[in-house]
Amino acid sequence: MAKTGLLIKLSIKLSDDWKSYQQKENTPEALAFQNGLKDTLDMFKELAEAKDPKAILEAEQIALIQEKEFANSAEMVNSIKPGLTQLQEARQSLELVHDSETYQKVTAAFSGKRKQGGLPMDGFREFIKSHQARLTNRLKSDGSHEEKNILRQRKTNLKIANETYIKLQKKALGIGNAKGKGIAR
Repeated sequence: MAKTGLLIKLSIKLSDDWKSYQQKENTPEALAFQNGLKDTLDMFKELAEAKDPKAILEAEQIALIQEKEFANSAEMVNSIKPGLTQLQEARQSLELVHDSETYQKVTAAFSGKRKQGGLPMDGFREFIKSHQARLTNRLKSDGSHEEKNILRQRKTNLKIANETYIKLQKKALGIGNAKGKGIAR
């Protein structure tokens, strides 16, 4: 019988906690926060339209630094730190890809295992892959609809940056498209 009494108390307590949570979500501050997120989402959408990998990386750096500053767990900080390191490597790759001769020399050492679609999985593409996984994991956690929309848009932006970067890689490596399909070798 003691267990039944405890379970009833737990049920009542959880119900009270949920009501308190919902009240907290409807405070003027919480509503202002949610409305502000809509503006943030619009800015991330503008970045997608620009299709500028450098700007997208800079936006992710801003987001990661803020996330690190407001992280509420050591696990979150430990996820963000390598992301910031990888972001610096992505920047270096982005600079290199604009110098065709240097990029060809650097990427010649990439093994077949570190290539995808015949193109090197360099620092830029590794960052995109890892960071998209990070954002996917965050989408699985609690958050408002607006917060999740921002995470989804950031993933879209990373996809756009990656597509643009692949075009830069092809140009730097002298790989063209044959009749608009596949990779000519």
